[in-house]
Amino acid sequence: MNLLDTPNGYGVISRINHWLGALLVIGLLGVGLYFNDMPRGDEKMYWLRLHSAVGVLAFLPLLFRIGWRMAVTSPQLLPQPPVLQLATRTVHGLLLLTLAVLMVTGPFIVWSAGAPIDVFGWFELPSLTGKMPVLHEALEVVHVVASKVLLVLLGVHVLATLKHVVVDRDDTLRRMVGGAA
Repeated sequence: MNLLDTPNGYGVISRINHWLGALLVIGLLGVGLYFNDMPRGDEKMYWLRLHSAVGVLAFLPLLFRIGWRMAVTSPQLLPQPPVLQLATRTVHGLLLLTLAVLMVTGPFIVWSAGAPIDVFGWFELPSLTGKMPVLHEALEVVHVVASKVLLVLLGVHVLATLKHVVVDRDDTLRRMVGGAA
């Protein structure tokens, strides 16, 4: 069992990053999409505060996930047509880029409303901007659009994984769960 990636497989750090990141992102995405279209009120504020608090706690693991993938060379792609190799690299890159956009816009949405981010009453992250309504509105739009782009990219990622498992019957998924070196 390798700690680091090899040309033929993902190491333990990459696998933990992938699956922990997936859980955090899917949870945050689910909660965010759930409350997004709710009318203003106490219930929406409950879900928004939960989303924000979990987002703060998820920030460092997700930042590490992005940094790790940028710094560490991924295993070689398994044989497939060049257009699919390009699609693989593009989707993976766009997933990380979209995640980074969400990680920046999320806290700044709260801060540009002039509010601190309360993390379950444990601590607060004070506003870095103060109240800036125009910025707040723009960031909300970017965040919502990015979340929908992320949802589509995740769907493509899952469908591509299913293609590898069902059609290609190759080791792509096994390399990410630790079954292949």
